[in-house]
Amino acid sequence: MAIHFIAMAGLHGYMPTVCEALPTAKEATDFLADIHEIGKRRRRELRRDLYLELDVHRDGNEYCEIVECTCSNPEVHCDGGEYDEG
Repeated sequence: MAIHFIAMAGLHGYMPTVCEALPTAKEATDFLADIHEIGKRRRRELRRDLYLELDVHRDGNEYCEIVECTCSNPEVHCDGGEYDEG
């Protein structure tokens, strides 16, 4: 089992609209920050808390979060079905 990090974003109460597995928490943070065009302050907050409330009108989603996972098949978390170990 390899540790990986699931980067998710979406609307509260629904399945995530974005879901990707990445090898590190930093890569997961960068992925979510880039797709939501999050600035330095909010990027640091996401990296620190592994969670960030978003503004749906500005960011396109209500939240983003990062969850550590140790399952043996990271591909199941990837919207595209492929996991790149880096």
